Amino acid sequence: MSIKPITEAMWPQIVALQAEAYFQVEPESVDVLKSKWLNSPASCFVYEQAGKLVAYLLAHCWHSETAPKLYQTLPDGATGPILFLHDLAISKAAAGDGLGTKMVSHLIKTAKEGGFQQINLVAVQQSAAFWQKQGFFPVDNQQLCLGYGDGAQLMSLRF
Repeated sequence: MSIKPITEAMWPQIVALQAEAYFQVEPESVDVLKSKWLNSPASCFVYEQAGKLVAYLLAHCWHSETAPKLYQTLPDGATGPILFLHDLAISKAAAGDGLGTKMVSHLIKTAKEGGFQQINLVAVQQSAAFWQKQGFFPVDNQQLCLGYGDGAQLMSLRF
């Protein structure tokens, strides 16, 4: 059991896990997901158990307090002072094992080592309570694209 960097060979499993985890948000294409990884490979990783990928996290550099739009690749060379946590997905088989907290802790450590002072995300599928337990707080008065679904909430963690 361990957190590992993403490799090219893992993308079919990542796409399958995305389809399993998201039921209120339309899954994104592999090209959109890969654009996050190619932008910031050090902040994108997976969790494997018994040789099987059971969780992944994608986070990328971002330049704005406004969340990026879904279903669009990142522009080439996108940079910025914010680390945007785009996606955290955990398989149903591994749910409840604390993997989300482990993955977020690893991301926070990675963000601090990378010189970021802030991580933003959009909480979807009624996940805001989980993110608040991880130290994130709601950001008010933010416009989100409709693709994030009903009840989506921009959240931030500053350190």
